[in-house]
Amino acid sequence: MGERGFVVAIVGAASELGRDLREVLLDRTFPVSEWRLYDDTEVIVALDDDEQARAILPYERLNLAGADLVFFCAGAEHTTRFSDMPEMTGVAIDLGQTLALRDDVALVVPEVNAEILENVYDQRLVATPLPAATALAVALAPIEQSLRLRRLTATCLEPVSSSAGGVRELARQTADLLSGREAEPLLWQSRIAFNLIPQVGEFGGTGATDCEWQVQRQLRRILDLPDLPVSVHAIRVPTFYGHGIVVDVETEEPVDTESALQLFRGAPGLLLHEGEREAANYPTLSEAVGSEATHIGRVREDPTVPCGLSFWLAIDGLRKGTTVNAVQIAECVARELRRRP
Repeated sequence: MGERGFVVAIVGAASELGRDLREVLLDRTFPVSEWRLYDDTEVIVALDDDEQARAILPYERLNLAGADLVFFCAGAEHTTRFSDMPEMTGVAIDLGQTLALRDDVALVVPEVNAEILENVYDQRLVATPLPAATALAVALAPIEQSLRLRRLTATCLEPVSSSAGGVRELARQTADLLSGREAEPLLWQSRIAFNLIPQVGEFGGTGATDCEWQVQRQLRRILDLPDLPVSVHAIRVPTFYGHGIVVDVETEEPVDTESALQLFRGAPGLLLHEGEREAANYPTLSEAVGSEATHIGRVREDPTVPCGLSFWLAIDGLRKGTTVNAVQIAECVARELRRRP
């Protein structure tokens, strides 16, 4: 008997997120028996699994009844509205951070906490974290398991692609400045081209932005460390794609560079950069773009604290940071569904 195929619906299928999700599902040969693709307006798309063109239907024709998996790649309004529909009896996976705000929704990085998906059909709703939280969780999980985390400081370098219209804003401003014209900021309060903006999201009452608060909150949930002291700084940088994170951790147990490298070599989802040449010991953002791994390098002891470690992370926020993580969640869900009678 062949492998069971699944009815897969994508809400927001025409978005960049939705298009990349379809590519990942196809690349990883996820077993799909039926596609249901929806967006604001009806369009025709070609999928790489066959030569047939498939229609992306408008939301007015949305039908989630009988869908095994529903991926939400649309905005908060559509995710909130459609995820609560009584006819949606399958498992919903949100890629857009709407459901991630809810404490009753499972927040999953499969390399770290896939076990919470064992009862996924009872909870029905799953969310994928922010790219920075995903990268941090993958890197910190082996440290917590062997050395126990005491404290974390992370500086997250956010590309413009993490905001709608950000790529166009950076491209326009760069062209203006190189042509001798003034670069007017439209999307953010300051110019981003050849600049850094130490604000990602709106500020809250504590002085942290909502992005910083979310990374902190999500990381604690994924690692199941609700009291872990976490300090996060998020900075908007003039790069199109790829997230970079500077990480400093303190551990309960003593740590040295070689033992840390050994931990990272065997950790699932991590790609350790090490070699004889200095440049081989760290990943750049361009190396991470298009990759399904969380890249780690510049691993070294932090001499300013008794048990300290510093390292650098790079991740493709669209791929591993979002769509690959969502498909890995779907693969775990599929295994659970096959176990059901």
